[in-house]
Amino acid sequence: MLKPTVLIVDDERPTREGLRAALEDRYDVYIAEDGASAMRLLEEDPFDVLLTDLRM
Repeated sequence: MLKPTVLIVDDERPTREGLRAALEDRYDVYIAEDGASAMRLLEEDPFDVLLTDLRM
């Protein structure tokens, strides 16, 4: 069974890694550290969930 996919977009590494650690057992987690990186990933594949920092 395929896991749902999550894209985490945040400019702070501890936040990204903390969210990854909390979610990776149940989701396929992808990481982007800025909006441009996130857009490249979103152009390649759709994600089930997007978590982002509003103030990067």
